[in-house]
Amino acid sequence: MDSIRNRSRVVTSNPSTSLKPQAEAKQTAAPAKANAVGHTQLSSFEAKVGAPGQALATQPMPGAWRGGPDTEVGKAVQAVWDRMKNMPGADVTIKGDTPASLLGRAILDGKKVTNEQIIAMSKVTLEQLATDPKDVEKVLKKVPNARELPVHKFTVAMLSAATGVDPKKLSEACPDLGLTGAPGTPLLYAAKGEGVQRSTALHDFTDYLRGAGVKGMNKAVWGVESRVLSALVSVVGGGRY
Repeated sequence: MDSIRNRSRVVTSNPSTSLKPQAEAKQTAAPAKANAVGHTQLSSFEAKVGAPGQALATQPMPGAWRGGPDTEVGKAVQAVWDRMKNMPGADVTIKGDTPASLLGRAILDGKKVTNEQIIAMSKVTLEQLATDPKDVEKVLKKVPNARELPVHKFTVAMLSAATGVDPKKLSEACPDLGLTGAPGTPLLYAAKGEGVQRSTALHDFTDYLRGAGVKGMNKAVWGVESRVLSALVSVVGGGRY
């Protein structure tokens, strides 16, 4: 917090009265500072109402061209955008993208993503997305802080906004979201490069939805439906986004 400074200096006949506003200002600033410190203790997946939501409210809604507010797809798109406004992790930025900008550009405005797929993903449940408990153990053994990684929060924000699944429950059930590679293989790690992080987040989004029954998601974004081939395309920087 910047210090409070007088714009001009006024000389009065009573020095004690000129000092009184300064004393009151210090008393007011103290609880404000305490409140600011208190907010830093929020849970990683506690919704933060503020800057991300305000910024989204002023942007044109991606996918609005798909259908009016009274159509099924229009309602699904609006619900995705509304959820993103207060989504934990919405303020994470990876290679210039936030979860909202990447979801908007690659999915809601994606010309290869169909209205039917948008509607279908809005009906996906946590049970359809959840990682096998045995794989969860493997993930946390290899990357113990997986759930605290910015790329994990970024990916959870995208998938939670699209499906309506609670972000805390999604993070708990799928700690591998945002990690490059797959559980049960030698290749499973937290990528350091932001380019790989972003492509991993988007590939996890499309491939988890494919696994949940929303067919064609990998092909719509990466050009191929195969999990392995689409992952390779994402790693080398390919894709339709």
